[in-house]
Amino acid sequence: MIFRHSYSDPFRRERPATRHGIDQVLAGNQAQIQANQASYMAQVARNNQQVAQWNAQRALQQGQVQQDLQRQKTAQAIGQQRAALASQGGDINSGSSVDLVGDTARSGEFSAQTIGNDAQARAYKYLLDANTAAGQASLYDTQASNVWSTYRNNLLADGIKSGASLLGKYV
Repeated sequence: MIFRHSYSDPFRRERPATRHGIDQVLAGNQAQIQANQASYMAQVARNNQQVAQWNAQRALQQGQVQQDLQRQKTAQAIGQQRAALASQGGDINSGSSVDLVGDTARSGEFSAQTIGNDAQARAYKYLLDANTAAGQASLYDTQASNVWSTYRNNLLADGIKSGASLLGKYV
């Protein structure tokens, strides 16, 4: 005797219950894998953010050191100029001697400021990289959360469909 769609059997489904359960377990495993991968990528992005922040600090520190070295070179050049002018027997505190020393000081300070500005530009680029990495981490965290939300919603929808299917057979 072959049974066709019988409405007398409330447990009869289009798919056997075990198959449906296996599908749900596999979907849960897939959701777990996707969530873990997104969480891993979020942590990588947070690590990149930290490295970029460290690079920004290092760029500023290196810029400060290079500025100090430039100012020392300028002071040394001014000292050499003053010694050379004094050895010629002139007054080093007036006239063109003062102009020459002043020009050297301005040029040296301009170079030091340029070095500082370049270091700040490098640091700013690193901070932008850090902000981008933070945004990526947030995006991956949201993605991991959404994977689980989608999985739970699908489970709920399947449960509602199964319940409605059973009710439809009795109505």
